[in-house]
Amino acid sequence: MATTRGSSEGGDAVTDAKKREFWDERAAKASHPGTDDFILKRLELDLILRVIAPGSSVLDIGCGDGETVVALAEQRGCTGVGVDFAEQMVAAANARAGASTATSRLRFQRGELPSLPADLGRFDYVLTERCLINVTADQQRAAFDALIEHVRPGGQYLMIESFRQGLDRSNALRAALGLDPIAPPWHNAFLDEDAVATWGGRAVLKQRLPFTSTYHFLSRVIYARLATDRGEPMRYDSDINLLSLRLPPFGDCGPVQLWTWERPAAAK
Repeated sequence: MATTRGSSEGGDAVTDAKKREFWDERAAKASHPGTDDFILKRLELDLILRVIAPGSSVLDIGCGDGETVVALAEQRGCTGVGVDFAEQMVAAANARAGASTATSRLRFQRGELPSLPADLGRFDYVLTERCLINVTADQQRAAFDALIEHVRPGGQYLMIESFRQGLDRSNALRAALGLDPIAPPWHNAFLDEDAVATWGGRAVLKQRLPFTSTYHFLSRVIYARLATDRGEPMRYDSDINLLSLRLPPFGDCGPVQLWTWERPAAAK
């Protein structure tokens, strides 16, 4: 998805401007502006629709064009607020919501991490899909703390993010088949599993789920080797990639994971 993004100084400010331009340009894509990998987005959305309880209130940070929160409103009867730092993404989200029967349950606005508007309120679920990775590494913990502030006591933060160690595990498998390593995109700072495991404080880690592992193994390792051997360009809609949608997650490779954090019911 697109990302909320904190401002900084000097060279980082230039990078911020480049990222804003990048996501504004992505907003013009007809479908899935957050990623070309539509299967990854399908896996994320299917998981979110299973996990979030009907009728819940949801805050989607880095909401992109609003696909996730609109689907939650339409299919699960949720109310939602979507926040993104890219003006064109917010416009795209409002357009998507305007074409939905669930328009009255949704609101979209611009905002930036690591801080968020205090008047957003608290929600049953706070959600990010590959959003924190667009914040600089030294801002990620502060961004996490800001997100937890908007989780109501007893609610959950569903942190769907990319982790460096998961990518390393995939790259080790690729190396075994003579494939070059995959590097993170220029605009991402993948999270560190060991560091994130210590973030706790106002929230308790309930689950770490490498739900994209099957897909990543089949698409980035097996299919990558076969396509290379055949001299074929890789396609997201390959038969192997589509087949992965019918299999449960196994193993622990690939960067994208779900970390479920719960704010204790007694929290203030």
